[in-house]
Amino acid sequence: MYKWMLTNRYFGSYLRNYRQGRGMPWRVKIATVSLLWIVIGFSAIVVTDNMIVRIVLLVVALGVSIHILTIKAKRI
Repeated sequence: MYKWMLTNRYFGSYLRNYRQGRGMPWRVKIATVSLLWIVIGFSAIVVTDNMIVRIVLLVVALGVSIHILTIKAKRI
């Protein structure tokens, strides 16, 4: 599975760059964080009525967003 992920033609290069500390392009960062918040927001608003689950989802989204935005920016 590990080898397949690293050699995948769609996201393998992004994973290799991340693992080697080369960073990720800004457009990929923006797309990733945007998609993350859309999916988490949808889940928090539509899927669950539990306030604790909503808070956990938002905290996870915030943590992942911070991590992605602190990764070194790579020039294309």
